[in-house]
Amino acid sequence: MAGVDIAIEPFSVKRLNRILTMLLYDWRDLSDEGRDFPIRWNIMHMYSSSQIAKILAIRRGLNPELAGIAAALHDMGVVLTKKHEGHAQAGEKYVHDFIRRYNAKGEMKLPPITDEERDQILKAIFHHSEKENDSSDPFVELLKDVDSLDRYLHGVKTAGAHLARCKRVIEELGL
Repeated sequence: MAGVDIAIEPFSVKRLNRILTMLLYDWRDLSDEGRDFPIRWNIMHMYSSSQIAKILAIRRGLNPELAGIAAALHDMGVVLTKKHEGHAQAGEKYVHDFIRRYNAKGEMKLPPITDEERDQILKAIFHHSEKENDSSDPFVELLKDVDSLDRYLHGVKTAGAHLARCKRVIEELGL
């Protein structure tokens, strides 16, 4: 679209960037031993999912930073339990504790994650593995779509509900 001026509203991602930094610091020494997926996969997935989440959030009129934060945190259950099975529900307590720790770091001079934002993030994470079920919550749907598309873009075999979501998102983005 050469020559067309598009007004883009600025948004802050300072909280997201701090959270990504905290996660990388927390996970830097984790071993692959006993894991369903190598820790490097989780780190790549965390970063690329947060980028895709911001893009889809902008497209869908949702808060891009909050979407990026949810995407960055969505597989914390996999990382900390080392297992994929039941990770969405297992991650809830880890994410809740992480957000509390983030908010306690007042020296960062960044806005805290509010209770409302925390609840929205936790709900999306708790339900993100339910790819075959549609939700009336656009934030939950966004995280399901992000997770599906990111796996696909990393070359993970994609079928069923994951593939259907990928196709819808690719069409939505006009790709």
